[in-house]
Amino acid sequence: IQYLWKLSGKVHVVFPPVDTKSLKVLPLADRENMILSIGQFRPEKDHTLQLVSFAKLIENEEIKKSDVKLVLIGSCRGEDDRQLVDQLQKRARELNIQDNVEFVLNQPYPVLKNYLGRASIGLHTMWNEHFGIGVVEMMAAGLVTIAHESGGPESDIIQSPWNERTLDYSNCTGCLASNAEQYAALMRRIIKDGSSSALAMKIRENGRKHVEQFSDEV
Repeated sequence: IQYLWKLSGKVHVVFPPVDTKSLKVLPLADRENMILSIGQFRPEKDHTLQLVSFAKLIENEEIKKSDVKLVLIGSCRGEDDRQLVDQLQKRARELNIQDNVEFVLNQPYPVLKNYLGRASIGLHTMWNEHFGIGVVEMMAAGLVTIAHESGGPESDIIQSPWNERTLDYSNCTGCLASNAEQYAALMRRIIKDGSSSALAMKIRENGRKHVEQFSDEV
């Protein structure tokens, strides 16, 4: 746009505003071994990838199945979305993780905020999401957020990602992944280290500070 219309220095990116203020008061330490996904139940959100990633997390018994939980919280717009949830619940049974997966549907914001204050890890799996309000909310709430390595989460939100090859995590704000193996490996490391480990706490602190730029405060 700047080149075509000769508007150098006059074009500014405006991101969707997010209520980060009410979330950044949530405590960072002593989180539960809960993995949280937030977003509408729509096919493009790829909740199936979350279920498969969770199954891989616990398949080798490094992480005890009884010690970890996946919560998928979001809204259903109609019958098509409800059928999708039924399919996801069926998939959870096929993966033998149904007792460790909770579906929370069409709940008010205080319920979402309660989960955001308890969970340790945030999960986002949509390919090429335009921005990622849910990603920002999870980071503001202090979750170690693992988002899809594409679209807005990669280009605009988690610009300093951590992975197991990262030697210096002092500036890392979250994590990026693109397949079930990568998601599982990242979750496994965070859970094994502990929710209040130096690595987890630094990512929580950095992530919360980083997303202040997307606040709806003026």
